[in-house]
Amino acid sequence: MNQLSPILERRFNGLVTKIHSGECVLILGPRIAVPAGVSGGDGLPIDEYLSGRLLEDLGGDRQDPLGLRGAVARYEKEKGPSACRSLIQELVSEFDQQTTDLHKDLAALPFRLVLSATPDRMMLNAFRAQGRPNAQQACYNYCRGVSAEGALTMPSYEKPIVYSLFGRHDQPESMVLDDKNLLDYLVRIVKESPALPDAVRATLRTPSTVFLFVGFGFTNWWLRLLLKVLEVTGVENRGLSLALEDNSSFDAATSGESRGFFESLGIYIQTRDDWSSLAKHLAATFREQEAGKTTASTSRVVVGERVQGRPFVFLSYASEDAVKVDSIRMGLESRGISVWMDKQNLRSGQNWTHQIDRVISSVDYFIFVQSEAMDQRDQSGEDGVYNWELKEAIERQKKKPYGAVFVLHVAIGSCRDRPEPELAELQRTAIDTDLGVEKVAEDILKSCDEARNRFQSLASQPL
Repeated sequence: MNQLSPILERRFNGLVTKIHSGECVLILGPRIAVPAGVSGGDGLPIDEYLSGRLLEDLGGDRQDPLGLRGAVARYEKEKGPSACRSLIQELVSEFDQQTTDLHKDLAALPFRLVLSATPDRMMLNAFRAQGRPNAQQACYNYCRGVSAEGALTMPSYEKPIVYSLFGRHDQPESMVLDDKNLLDYLVRIVKESPALPDAVRATLRTPSTVFLFVGFGFTNWWLRLLLKVLEVTGVENRGLSLALEDNSSFDAATSGESRGFFESLGIYIQTRDDWSSLAKHLAATFREQEAGKTTASTSRVVVGERVQGRPFVFLSYASEDAVKVDSIRMGLESRGISVWMDKQNLRSGQNWTHQIDRVISSVDYFIFVQSEAMDQRDQSGEDGVYNWELKEAIERQKKKPYGAVFVLHVAIGSCRDRPEPELAELQRTAIDTDLGVEKVAEDILKSCDEARNRFQSLASQPL
C-alpha cells in the first residue's frame, strides 16, 4: 500500500473525521474500474475500457494510447456522433445492474452526496446493496435543460443522492462526450440554465463540506475546468479536500502543474494504486466507531484518557453543541491530542463535580468552546456547568507561570464577547471548519513542545 506523506497523512486523518461525520462529498471519476465480469477481471478503468471498445469496433488496436476523448473523436469522425453515443450507451448498459467491491465499501460510509463523472449506476447499486434502498439518483441533462428527473429531498444517510454530473447512459443525449458537448454543457452551467438541484447546491456550498476525489482523472482538462466553473472548491474551508489519483494516469511530466493548480484550490493530490484497500479500511473504521457508539449509549460514559507523550485537553461546552464538539474532539484526536469530554451530555449532575474538578486540575490544556447556543442560554439566565468549569480553569491558569498557555478560547458561529476579563486577553479562534481545528491543534502541539524544551533545558542545567 502506498504511504501518505506526513503532511497528507495529517490532512487525511482530518478528512476521515469528516467522512465519519457525514460532512464529506464523494466524487467518482473515470479511472474507477468497471466490474470484473465485464472487463474479464483485469480491473480496467472505465475510460480505458470504453476507449478500447470504441477502437476495437473500428478495427484498431484496443491498446492505442488515444484516451477516451481521442477515441471518441476518431469514432465520431469515422462513424458519426450518433453511432458513438449509441455504442457507449450499449457498453455502459452491460454493467447497469452491477457494482464493484470498491463501490460497496464506499457505500458503507456515511456519504450523503456522491457526484459521478461517469454515466453508470454502479454507486446507486452499491448503496442499495449496503442496505440503503432509498438512495436517490439524478443527472444533469444539458441537452433537455433539466437538472434532475424529479424532486430531490435534502441528502441524508438514509436518502443519499448519487448525482451524475455529465449525464447518464439511460438518457444518452445527456452524456458529455466530445468538445462540442462540453461547450454546450458549460454554457448551460455558467448560465445556470438549468441550475444544479437545490439539494445538491446546498450540500456543496455548506461551509463544513469537504471532498474526496477518487479516480477523477485530473489529467482531463475539461473536468478541471468544470470544477472551477461549479465553484465546488473554495479557499476558506476546502483545505482538507484530497484527490486519490492512480499512478498510471498521473503523468509525471504534468504532475507539478496539476498539483499546483489543485493545491491552489485546496485540493491535495496523492497518487496511489490501492483504492480498494483504502476503502475497506475506511469502512472498517467507521463500523468500529458506530459499534463504539452503540456500546457507549448503554451506559454513562466519559471519553478521553491521557495517552503517554500526547497533550491532554479538556473540552468545555454547552450541551446543545454536543454533536459539533464531538466532531472537534475527533479532529483533535486525529492530530495526536488526547481529549476529555462528557460524550453523553451529562453536564449538570452534582455527582460529576468532583470528577470534572479532578480532570481540570490534571489536564495540560482547557478549551472553552463558545457558541451561539451558549450565548442564548446565558442571556436567558439559565445555568450552565461550562461557566463553573471556566472559573475552575481560570483559577488554575492563575497558578501557572506568567505566559504559560492553559486556557484556549474557541468559537462556533458568531458569538458575543464574554464577560470574563481573562478571556478578553486571549485570541479567540473560529473553529467552525476543520481548518480552525487544525489551527488549534497546531497551537497546542507547539505550546507542548516549547514546554518540554524548557523542562529539558532546566533539567540539563547543573545544580
